[in-house]
Amino acid sequence: MDCLTETPFPTEWSYVAEGGKHAIFRYSGTDCRFYFYILRVVKRDLVMAASSYRTKTPGGMSTDASPLLLPSTSTTCKIVEYKQESASQKFQRRIVQPLLGRCYIDIGREMNLPAYHCSLLYYHTLASGLIPPSRLSSWQIDIRDEPGAAIYSTLQESVRVSLLRDHKQLPPHPRLYTADSAVISVEIKPKAGYVTSSPLVLPSNRCKYFRTRFSLQQELMQMGHIQKGWQSHGMSKEGYGEQLRPGGGDSETNHKATFTPSDYSPLDLFSGNIVQIRKALVELGCNMQNNFRVFCDGIQYGGEHEVPSDGDCRIILNDLFHHLGNNDDDNHVQNPQMTDARSTLLDVTISIVTTVLSRESRMLSSMLAVQQLDVIDGDGATMIYDRLVHLCGSNLEAEKLLDEASITPAREFATAAKRAPTTEIPNTIIASPYAFPECEFLNEILGEIHQFQSCFRERKQVDKLDASHIKCINCVNGLSKEACVYLLQNWLLSLALCDVSFFVTFQLLGRHQSRSCNDSDERQCLDVNEECQTSDHGGIVLHSLWDDSPAVPVHYEVKVVDCDPKPARKLRDRMNVESKFRFVQNY
Repeated sequence: MDCLTETPFPTEWSYVAEGGKHAIFRYSGTDCRFYFYILRVVKRDLVMAASSYRTKTPGGMSTDASPLLLPSTSTTCKIVEYKQESASQKFQRRIVQPLLGRCYIDIGREMNLPAYHCSLLYYHTLASGLIPPSRLSSWQIDIRDEPGAAIYSTLQESVRVSLLRDHKQLPPHPRLYTADSAVISVEIKPKAGYVTSSPLVLPSNRCKYFRTRFSLQQELMQMGHIQKGWQSHGMSKEGYGEQLRPGGGDSETNHKATFTPSDYSPLDLFSGNIVQIRKALVELGCNMQNNFRVFCDGIQYGGEHEVPSDGDCRIILNDLFHHLGNNDDDNHVQNPQMTDARSTLLDVTISIVTTVLSRESRMLSSMLAVQQLDVIDGDGATMIYDRLVHLCGSNLEAEKLLDEASITPAREFATAAKRAPTTEIPNTIIASPYAFPECEFLNEILGEIHQFQSCFRERKQVDKLDASHIKCINCVNGLSKEACVYLLQNWLLSLALCDVSFFVTFQLLGRHQSRSCNDSDERQCLDVNEECQTSDHGGIVLHSLWDDSPAVPVHYEVKVVDCDPKPARKLRDRMNVESKFRFVQNY
């Protein structure tokens, strides 16, 4: 481990938001190595570190939020970088980056933070009053219930934290001057871009054959069978996690009365057609929920529970167009007839994001290819998981085997090369990064799935669906341990890619801002070459903001986030998750 820096804790790191598991902190100091970065810490680790300095009752629960042995001012902390990769880093480097493209995902850095300074960070955060009331319970853990906690009562112990890029900021392009116009960032949760066609779908859940999973979940939320965290919690202005909004009811009655299903279709976003991509983004913008959030210079101005004022939107528009040096564009903003600056700003944002996604189309197409590694559906995953548990003897052994296999691509298996199956298999599974094991029943079940998918539209008669379903179940009962792992690791990989977000961050460039141009020749400055983004820098695209305006250069970056491996323990409760679909009518 190498010492990265010494920094005052906790004054140079401030709490910005949190989710169910992690708390997020932003750096506000002067060390340039932390610019454009955020710190992600497991909340349980923070609390366990702080437990060494808190007053306890004989029963083990905290009685006072005040620290005992902590100083009143910040102290210098050594942040040390781990050299050994975490499971998440291995998953991203070995599996996701080769599949999506290295330029679309940045691997975070794992840091070693002394437990003592985590205690400082913990109490500083409590004192800030920024933690939403709904989240306070996760900051008060009974240490009796944490036998496996990573933190102990000695100051020598440390916490492993993640240093991640803040993708709401845009690093400078090496061939462009640093622009001073606003940086706009859009976070999108694309969801699953396919409709399942697996014969392992249970008869009671065959609504899955006709609609996307997102569409079905929208109906279930409207019916009150599913409750998402964002439905009762607004998002923080910083946009990193869920926050409680005062006055938000969470009763089922209130939920049913106020929830409006989204018309967004992931099929449009992943279609590869620029018209359909724009349609998808417009639908997301009309009903953002937790799937579409917009930021300006790091501050959220659009998303569920976030409605910016018309004046704020006009200020952002003025800033965007003022730096273009085009009076025609300025007139669009200053025109008093433009009474809805909010809609105008959203339209401009969606238009630019559409252009960027069309130019970086390989990101969406690659993501869809990974999602389609799911050939067994969630229903089939529960059956195969039960089979694996039976073969392993326990849930823990099965899950340990799966978790290790999920971060190991075929080329790293010592005893088995990636083999082609002896029978036809679904086209989508060919892209799998995992080793194909030898198993007669695996070949048979994949062959049946392939035949089912080949004539899927003609096989929706109940008797044919039932026959294929029963045949696949019989194959599941004969799968080897290795075959179970293969099918489940592909399903977990698909699940991970269905649950990611990606940021499209951009900045409009004035004509004088290209280093490759002569500042005295405006026409030459307008002819900036378009280029796709690389691992080293963002891309450049020319985009017309209005029908009658010339194209302007846009510096952009597209980055996938929240791409962690799904733990195998999620399979334990998967049957309950999938059983909700029985409430939706089969067509």
